[in-house]
Amino acid sequence: MITYEKVLVLKNIVLFEKASELALSDLIQAATEKTLKSGDFLLKENQENDALYIVLGGGLELTTSDKEVHFIMPRQMLGETTVFAPAKLGKVIAKEKTVLLKLTSDKLYGLMALHPSLAYAFLGALSHQLYMARKNEQIA
Repeated sequence: MITYEKVLVLKNIVLFEKASELALSDLIQAATEKTLKSGDFLLKENQENDALYIVLGGGLELTTSDKEVHFIMPRQMLGETTVFAPAKLGKVIAKEKTVLLKLTSDKLYGLMALHPSLAYAFLGALSHQLYMARKNEQIA
């Protein structure tokens, strides 16, 4: 997948939809592309994560420590909170051939300094996640 195609994929992710093409191109250049085969581990259980992963193709299965299972599909992300505060996400396995971008926290911080709109986008997305978590706590 060439950079322009990756920019189009990122533009279809809510977090990045308002980001400039230059910011997204810089993000793609700063990220590392990884390809996993079906059954490959992205993260092992109890492994700390400090990176953001963006799935370009394929799919991942995340099993948390309390045995909840989540599927991460193309145009979805994993690690949007742990990139700021490293933590253990759980076991993450590729369910099929999966192509993703990996962005480490230090590279993300550099991009946010260069493109403040990315920092605002992350702040908005994390605020929304916090709001939804608190709302769900009130319902339960």
